[in-house]
Amino acid sequence: MSAALGNRNRRTHRAVVDLAREYISGEGVPVASYPRPQRLMDIGEEIHPDLDVAGVALSVTSRRSLRLSDDLDAAVGVANLSGSPVGAVLQWRSDRPIAESYAVLRLVDLIALVRTARATTP
Repeated sequence: MSAALGNRNRRTHRAVVDLAREYISGEGVPVASYPRPQRLMDIGEEIHPDLDVAGVALSVTSRRSLRLSDDLDAAVGVANLSGSPVGAVLQWRSDRPIAESYAVLRLVDLIALVRTARATTP
């Protein structure tokens, strides 16, 4: 279930998730997506972000107005529930290519990602 609330058009949201997945994958970064439940009863016991990008739970929003604080809080909540160490929001900018979307995360999570990258760099 996506943490990014307020995506009024499911088709647009799914298209943006697909665009983001294709872009991220095309850049050689591991990414997984999950089917979006159509009904509340289809959610089950597992909570998934829109995309899992190398361990980062990425919630996608296609909303035109920015609500980054609320969306980031929700994304961190989904990350915690799904067992991901980092939650982040991808805010699509409808007038720009998907590569120019905003990716928002907490500073503490940015530091954790940098430390992980340093530790795995030869």
